[in-house]
Amino acid sequence: MKGQTVGGRYALRREIGRGGMGIVWEAFDQMLRRPVALKRMMPENVVSFDARRSFEQEATTVARLRNEHIVQVHDYGIDEGSPYLVMELLEGEDLESRLRRTRQLPAAAVLSLLRQLSSGLEAASAAGIVHCDLKPANIFLARGASGESVKILDFGVGWRLFDARDWSGTRIGTPAYMSPEQVRGAVPHPLADLWSLGVIAYRALTGRFPFSTEDLAGLIISICADPFPPPSSLDATLLPGFDRFFERALAKDRTRRFQSSRELITAFAAVCDAGSKPAKILIVDDEPDMQLLLKMHFRQNKKSSAYELIFADNGQHAIEELRRHPDIDVVVADINMPVMDGITLLERIPEVNPLARTVIVSAYGDMTNIRRAMNRGAFDFLFKPLDFADLETTLEKSLRSAEQQRQKAQANEENDILRKFTNAALVERLRALGPAGAAASEALEATVAFIDVFRFTRVAQERPPAEATRLLNANFEVIVPELLAQGGIVDKFMGDAVMAVFHGPEHLDRALSACIAVREQLATVARRTGNDSPYAHGVCAGVSTGSVLAAEVGSHACARLGYTVLGQAVNAASHLARAALSGEILVDEAVCRAARQEFKFESAGARSIWPRGESTTVYRVAGRDVTRPLLEGEQTVQISLETRPALASR
Repeated sequence: MKGQTVGGRYALRREIGRGGMGIVWEAFDQMLRRPVALKRMMPENVVSFDARRSFEQEATTVARLRNEHIVQVHDYGIDEGSPYLVMELLEGEDLESRLRRTRQLPAAAVLSLLRQLSSGLEAASAAGIVHCDLKPANIFLARGASGESVKILDFGVGWRLFDARDWSGTRIGTPAYMSPEQVRGAVPHPLADLWSLGVIAYRALTGRFPFSTEDLAGLIISICADPFPPPSSLDATLLPGFDRFFERALAKDRTRRFQSSRELITAFAAVCDAGSKPAKILIVDDEPDMQLLLKMHFRQNKKSSAYELIFADNGQHAIEELRRHPDIDVVVADINMPVMDGITLLERIPEVNPLARTVIVSAYGDMTNIRRAMNRGAFDFLFKPLDFADLETTLEKSLRSAEQQRQKAQANEENDILRKFTNAALVERLRALGPAGAAASEALEATVAFIDVFRFTRVAQERPPAEATRLLNANFEVIVPELLAQGGIVDKFMGDAVMAVFHGPEHLDRALSACIAVREQLATVARRTGNDSPYAHGVCAGVSTGSVLAAEVGSHACARLGYTVLGQAVNAASHLARAALSGEILVDEAVCRAARQEFKFESAGARSIWPRGESTTVYRVAGRDVTRPLLEGEQTVQISLETRPALASR
């Protein structure tokens, strides 16, 4: 292969890497006279339609992206029946090689890594692309004239959010870095890439994977159900703040994770500040005399030990210092500087250090630039020549503000933990109505769904308590995200069942969609983990719709209260779930009449629904037809509504 010319243009020089899809060569572009990287499909994969489509998708996907932290594609073609992909040639090593050699990275290095990866992921997300296989082997640390730069590689299994093709759930990335929803076969979402980013950060900091077992089935269960060791328990030098960071970054429920890469970076940067170190102040000014004056002043000042001064002579150098020192608290920047002025620097600082407070320095009376700076987010301003008493007052005020921002971020993390144990409906009402109005009772039109892990009582009796709880929660980690994704509110957990309430527009259709999704995802993960897995039991569900009463119930005197819904729909859904078999979603006649035509129902026969009541004909949800419009006169409910008896009253 060495010396061969591909596509009549690219001369192969040496093999530099191999992957599951192809071989990567260093090649020479004879037309543009430059070295390039050429990825050629493995001969054994050429005959595979799926492999060729994946290879072509990588080319077309990456070609759409223009970001300094995503490897750039120059060309794509087919040579002698074998597809090839031409990319920029990078010098350096991938992160996998780095971690195998060093095992762990300092927190500051991880922060720099995360910032650059986040930039690439934001560009991909903005273009509607989910990477789906973000891992150290697909992250390249490229050496360049300005230092080391991070590049994201290999979008071969990526997913376009607006792809017209149906998601089959068969694609798979690298299991150790996959999110719970990804291992369950759910449609890819950008938050799955942020989960992978969290796993990468965890491994880089601790030298270990958060979820690690000997076999694939055990790994999938661990990802979906098990807690991970707090980083501080693995390395005593890591701050407890990293424990709280990863509780969010690796939350099983994606709605509780960081919702953007910028939010993730902000939280990680906040933890990097140890608190006991001197406050770091970055002084940005192109006048050498200014640096000398400040050094002399703080050296003679009794507060000299409270500050660590870092200097830069223009905005570009300031950005480099911010990357080198992610724990900088305050930036004091002159407006008029070469290369990059203070106003431009002010706009760039949040990208590198969102928590830093910026103080702008300008000539006395230059109010036009001062207004521009304040409008762009400057915390305060100073005039030249500097009054050192005013400078110290301003620094103290800026440092207090930075600390308050960190405390606010920490409080938000603590509140997120408390919300896990609080009724979601009550939290929603508190936000909308405040403490006084949240407890008021109200009538709602709603749909209630009960989802029960089928015959789990026997498991609870036969297994040790800790193991039984873990197996049950493994199922709930699949069930709850789908309920929330359709706008459902988890009202309560009762033994091995969960009760969810849907209200608002299309509440019935959303409830049915959620139950179907739960059934399908549990079936998918059960196939992947085997008959002995906790998912093999399946679920049984009951759905009913109608008027309910949302109310605060309990004892005010004993300060033991709950917020829940009451009514016929609640009772009916509960009893329908008890009567259902594994895999069944049972509904009553009201649901059949009210649901959209795309939902298909079939008779489940007569079942004993109500205690001491007569058997009642009920219906099971057969599925949902979303692939084509209904033909005129086509039946989606296979049984006549006129012949259905009404549900018996309790």
